[in-house]
Amino acid sequence: MGNRRKLAICLLLSLWILLIPATAAAADWNLNITMTREKDGSLCGELWYNNDMLWRLRILADDAMPVSSGQEMRATTVTPDIVHGLFLLKVHQI
Repeated sequence: MGNRRKLAICLLLSLWILLIPATAAAADWNLNITMTREKDGSLCGELWYNNDMLWRLRILADDAMPVSSGQEMRATTVTPDIVHGLFLLKVHQI
C-alpha cells in the first residue's frame, strides 16, 4: 500500500471518529459535534462542550435568512451567493 493511500485511510478514519457524536460517561467533560441536513437544503452543524453550545453554523441553499425567536441561542449563518460571476460566502451572526 502506498504512503498516499495510508494517509488517505488515516484521514478518513480520523474524520469518521470526530464526526460521530459520542459521549464518554467516565470523562469529566463532554464534547459533541452534530451535523444535520434539513428538508430545505440547508446544513446545520453544532459544537457542544459540557452541554453548552459553543458554536452553530448553518449553511443555506439560497439567500434566505433563517427566522430566529427570542429564546434561540446565537448562531452564525453562512450563505453562498454569486456576485458578478464570483462565488461569495456571506457570514451573518444572529
